[in-house]
Amino acid sequence: MKNFSKQHGFSLVEVLVAITLLLLIVTGPMKIITDANHSTAFASEQVTAFFLAQEGLELAQKGRDDLMLQYFDKQFNNNGNMVNPWAKFQTNFRLCIGKNCGLTIKNNGTGVDIKNCVNLVNCRLYLDSSPVRSSYVHTSVNNTKTLFTRAIQMFPTGDEIRVVSTVTWRTGSLIAGQKVELITYLENVYDTN
Repeated sequence: MKNFSKQHGFSLVEVLVAITLLLLIVTGPMKIITDANHSTAFASEQVTAFFLAQEGLELAQKGRDDLMLQYFDKQFNNNGNMVNPWAKFQTNFRLCIGKNCGLTIKNNGTGVDIKNCVNLVNCRLYLDSSPVRSSYVHTSVNNTKTLFTRAIQMFPTGDEIRVVSTVTWRTGSLIAGQKVELITYLENVYDTN
């Protein structure tokens, strides 16, 4: 009786082909997932930057409107004569006229804090996570540094002021920084003349 015992197995070439196919099957979806995560993170940063830029415009408008409310409530005057709130707005926000400035809500929540931003590093935003509120501020003390800088510029043209809010940030290994810029116009809507 003949006993043929042939051993069957995989050759080295078959093993290498199988490993290559397995790597292609595994790395393809992983690359897609990694790219999706990067895109999601970038989109999240863009949305945050847009809202920060919008907030900058709204802070400028709040500065104007607060002065108008004080005027109508007769809270400020100059030797018995009411001060024109439009002129007072331009005086109060002179740091922003043609230059970069930073605007945030004051700690007590009752006004706009104006910061001189000679360069964009001074306009860096920090996350204030105090128990009272969570917001972006320009103060680094006890706050978390963020990717974002926000600079506000104002350009008067007669009875209106063009307000430009620019938020910049840099993501990962990108060489160029990213930027969102929004523009609005504030008018002397409560003409007091």
